[in-house]
Amino acid sequence: MSYQTAGFILFSLAVLIPYYICGAKNGRLQKYILLIGSIVFYCIAGIKYLPFLIATLVATFVGALLIDRVYKETDEKLKGCSELAEKKAVRAESKKKGKLILNLSMLIPIALLVICKYTGFMIKNVNGVLSVLGTGKHLDAVRIILPIGISFYTFMALSYILDIYWKRYPAEKNFINYAAYLTYFPHVVQGPIDRFDKFNNQIKDGIKFDPDFIRSGIMLVVWGFFKKLVIADRLALFVDKIFDNYSDYHGLIIVLATMAYSIQIYADFSGCIDIVSGVSECFGIKLAENFNHPYFSRNMMEFWRRWHISLQEWFKDYIYFPVSMSSFVKNVKKNAKKRDKKKQGELFATCFPIFVVWVVTGIWHGSSWKFVAWGMFHAFLLISSRIFEETNAKITEKLKIKTESWGFAFFQMARTFMFCCIGRIFFRAPRLSASLGIFKHIVDKGLGLKYLGMEKLMTYGLDVHNFYLAIIAIIVLLVGDILQEKMNVREKLIQENGFLLRWALLLIGVFAVIIFGVYGPGYDAGSFIYQEF
Repeated sequence: MSYQTAGFILFSLAVLIPYYICGAKNGRLQKYILLIGSIVFYCIAGIKYLPFLIATLVATFVGALLIDRVYKETDEKLKGCSELAEKKAVRAESKKKGKLILNLSMLIPIALLVICKYTGFMIKNVNGVLSVLGTGKHLDAVRIILPIGISFYTFMALSYILDIYWKRYPAEKNFINYAAYLTYFPHVVQGPIDRFDKFNNQIKDGIKFDPDFIRSGIMLVVWGFFKKLVIADRLALFVDKIFDNYSDYHGLIIVLATMAYSIQIYADFSGCIDIVSGVSECFGIKLAENFNHPYFSRNMMEFWRRWHISLQEWFKDYIYFPVSMSSFVKNVKKNAKKRDKKKQGELFATCFPIFVVWVVTGIWHGSSWKFVAWGMFHAFLLISSRIFEETNAKITEKLKIKTESWGFAFFQMARTFMFCCIGRIFFRAPRLSASLGIFKHIVDKGLGLKYLGMEKLMTYGLDVHNFYLAIIAIIVLLVGDILQEKMNVREKLIQENGFLLRWALLLIGVFAVIIFGVYGPGYDAGSFIYQEF
């Protein structure tokens, strides 16, 4: 059951009605309704995937309880300690036990993720090495199912048990509360990657019905459908044709397709998040923010604070900071300081965690070297910006550039979009060798200006009707994002004086999706780009 189908909306409605009926009598029953609905949703997607989710759920829930018990026992022992050395010994023993439980608890979800997602990739690469060595041997391919949403719910489970280990909040005693969080059907397949404490604080005591939840949620759902069905799926007709046959086209056509893909993936992924976040708002539950108009960013660092926000914050909290505070990084800084190279040591302490984060980010996105290359490309951009930060500031000052002017801001946004597009080639190409081939082809084939005429453009997957519809829809998306940068549009529309405008925009949106959405032959209702991750 894909998120952009009518079936998903009807299913959500079927859960929403008993959710609020039970909530009127006893709000604590709502989490049971959510859990049952989420399990049914996941079983519809494929009951064979359920054991993987349950294993991750149980391992992290039990592990968190055991860690919490160790900490409470430690607190009791510390009350009876009078000597400082004795207290240190108790704390050291507690840390040792807690870390052992943490590692064992994380082993199950991480092992499941690696086995399901990366076994084929590892076997393929081992066979490649064996072939180069000329051993005449090879490993047989193994077919392992890839549970939907495993990358997302694994990270949510890991964040929970790590937060317990770091004493950010106590372990959850109620299994239903934790199960409702991890299996919650709006976010289990494609995120956003929520944190347990924020989710649980909303549902633990129940949520009273509020018409504003429904109004706000429906508007966001319609906006998400518009992005996905009217923009993303329409652009896919052009993008797929060019990228799947890139050797047949000249440079500027591929560049244009890359720009279109950058818009497509934004409309696709943020559209999905809008749909699930809107449905969740109908339940009175706010999911983590995942997009904040990233193409308005003035540099790559800002871009990654605005794109897939929940994933970037996860990497920051659970990889970047731990790596930056690791003994390895501290020792490098310490040794650099001894050799009067304090500045270089501090630069390494900043850049090395970025490198690690982007290696993991690339691998997380898929079992292919193209994703590793994509991650390394962004690591290079971010590390370079740190290394040349002072130099760039001096050049800007020397040239007397007005950094707050509209023209300079536009230049920075265009530059950031260009860097994003370069990275998208790695992301969209079927494999790493193809992405390198595309870069080479752009240079070798030349611009091909004669292939950009209106008549020629109409032969690349989009006819005149769809071409102009795509342009208009992108303009609507741009205007919508500009307005949202300046104000909370839905909040304004929900106000009493926005009644007529709200309903007018809502009806226009619904009819636009129904009339101009891409359906029919070749339409794949399960084709959200990020669903494969």
